[in-house]
Amino acid sequence: MPFDALIPWFQDLERQLDPEARLAHWMQHPPDPWQVEAFTTAASEIAMRVGRQSGKTSVLAARAVEELHVPNSLTICVAPAERQAKIIAREIGQQLQRTDLLIARSTLTELEMANGARVVALPSTSDTIRGYPSVSLLIIDECAFLQGEGGGEDLISGVLPMLTTKGQVYFSSTPAGKHNYFARLFLDAKPGDGIHRIVVKGTDIPRLAEKVERMRRTLSATKFRQEIEVEMLADGQAYFDLSIIEQATSKEGAVCPKF
Repeated sequence: MPFDALIPWFQDLERQLDPEARLAHWMQHPPDPWQVEAFTTAASEIAMRVGRQSGKTSVLAARAVEELHVPNSLTICVAPAERQAKIIAREIGQQLQRTDLLIARSTLTELEMANGARVVALPSTSDTIRGYPSVSLLIIDECAFLQGEGGGEDLISGVLPMLTTKGQVYFSSTPAGKHNYFARLFLDAKPGDGIHRIVVKGTDIPRLAEKVERMRRTLSATKFRQEIEVEMLADGQAYFDLSIIEQATSKEGAVCPKF
C-alpha cells in the first residue's frame, strides 16, 4: 500500500471500530457527549428532551445512517409536519454522502440502499404510517407536538407495534407543556422502566454559548425556559406551574391563603 494511502486507510479503520469516530465523520464535527450517548445506547426506548439548535436532528440522522448499514432494515422517521419530516430526510441524505453505501432509489422522503435497507420519513398526519411491517428503527421527532388523542398517544400506540423484537424507538423533542405523551415519558419515570432518558439544555453546551445568549435576549423568559432550558411548563406557555398558583390561592395552608 502506498504511504500516502495509509492515513485514509487508518481513518476508515478507526471509523469501523469506533462509533464515536463514525458519528464525528458523518456529522462533520466532534460530537457532544450526549450525542455519543444517544448514538451508542442499546436501550429499546430512548427519550431525548433537547433544546433548540443543540444538534438532535444531526444525531438522529446519524443513527438512521447507522441502521442503513444493516441489510434489509427499515427505518421510519415520523414528525408532526411534512416539512419537519423532510428536514431529517435531507440530513440523512447529506450524511450518506460520507459513507460507502450506494443509494438505489431516492425521493424527498424515502431512501433505499443497494443492500435493501430503507428509510422513510413521514408526517404524523399520513394515512400510510401504519402500513410498514418489521421496523427496526423508529424515530419520532418533535414528539411533544404530535396532535391527536392523549397528546399523540393514539398515533404512538399505532406505530409501536410495527417495531421488531429488537427494534429501537427514539422519542425526541423540545417540551411543549405537561399534557402530552412525550411529557409523561419524563414525568412518569420509574426506576427500571427500561427508558433511556437524555435531557440536554442549550445552556449546558459550550459551543452554543453565543447563540444561547442571543436567544436569551430575543425570547421571552417563558419561551427561553421552554425552548433552551427544556423546562416542561404547565401548559407550554405559563411561566408558573398551575399547581403552584393553586397552592398560593388555596384556603388551606397556602403561601398566600384566601380570606
